[in-house]
Amino acid sequence: SFKESVNTVIVLIQRPEEKLDDYTIKFVAFKKSFEDVINAEVIKKIDKADKPIFDDEDFRIFPKTKKELLLEGVEEPEEEGLIKDPEHLPYIGNKWGGKYLRAPEIYFKILEKGKDKLVRLGDIAEVRRGFTTGANEFFYLKPVGMSVKEVVEIAEKNPDALIPVRNGAGWEGEIEAEFLKPFLFSLKEVSKYQVELDLLNRLILLIPKPINSGKVHDYIKYGEKKGFNKRPSCKGRTKWYILPYQDYPDFVSNRFLGDRFGFPIISNIFVCDVFFVGKVKTTEPIQVCGLINSTLSYLSIEVISRKTYGIGVAYIYGPEINNMLLLNPYTINSTSISDIFNKLKKREIHSIFTELGFDPDKPIREQEPNPLPDRKALDDIVFDALGLTEEERKEVYWSVAELVKNRLEKAKSVKN
Repeated sequence: SFKESVNTVIVLIQRPEEKLDDYTIKFVAFKKSFEDVINAEVIKKIDKADKPIFDDEDFRIFPKTKKELLLEGVEEPEEEGLIKDPEHLPYIGNKWGGKYLRAPEIYFKILEKGKDKLVRLGDIAEVRRGFTTGANEFFYLKPVGMSVKEVVEIAEKNPDALIPVRNGAGWEGEIEAEFLKPFLFSLKEVSKYQVELDLLNRLILLIPKPINSGKVHDYIKYGEKKGFNKRPSCKGRTKWYILPYQDYPDFVSNRFLGDRFGFPIISNIFVCDVFFVGKVKTTEPIQVCGLINSTLSYLSIEVISRKTYGIGVAYIYGPEINNMLLLNPYTINSTSISDIFNKLKKREIHSIFTELGFDPDKPIREQEPNPLPDRKALDDIVFDALGLTEEERKEVYWSVAELVKNRLEKAKSVKN
């Protein structure tokens, strides 16, 4: 029998008698145990289905043609006039399982209503990992006797000021302030929709060019005596102590999601490689940061994220963040989004259940959604632009809460 703790996917493939230009692939998710639904009547219903079915008591099904799936997964050429036959474009993949096996019906209604108004985050922002140093014990430093914020203030007034710091290998000494930048190291340092300098406790050593003097030069020599320069990632650089250039990011994303979602805005702070970060390419960062923190985008990321039900965590890496859907900032009054998010960013990020006004210990659909006022104000701008009805808005809230609750409960059932 199939255990609930295993994410089982069954693929049925039949070789056609002749080559077909197109054909239909059916994505079926059973709502009951496999032994209870694998019978002639269910198989007959699945065989006859030629459109999506969500309300059958035994299964849900989403038929898609080969050409439709191919178009969803190819990379569009950037230059006009290039060949656009999908058969000859590079295939970069798509999250079929998340969309067609798990996504709620409202997700597809939104895709239809917003087909000219939605955009992939990767189309308007550059997404990458934070700094990979190859020698964290050398590059990560903690200030001694002062806060990170105080170091930043000193560096602004006097870049040559000597700052007492210690590294992870036990060294303690002084380094010029201009080479010490504020650094986000852990999710524990993030509690609001804006990363705050006050909560940081680490600096990163950023040396922009070869150094031959000063305290930082002495520290480099110490590093070479300790062999940091011989580490694989370090020795591949022209100067082992010069990290590859990164611009300050506009927003940050954790790789692991429980029931607390949020893509905090960040300013003049660098980030370690535990996180992914984004740099907005086309418009004001505050507008994009507001939109990616809407409940619509949370729905999108919950659908396409990687799931490991044993621990209840959703994983989001570069491909998932790039493919997250949000309302195109050019389709709305950007000032309204900025005004709302400038207020929202100052408060705590809560559990998704608190954000949407649900008690996770009760059935979600027996409750009326009651989102926090600032969240509702943000969502209403997005929902208005998409033309969602009142019932469809409730469906978004119910669906997001149910997806997260099911993921967390699946983990509890596995542990038990």
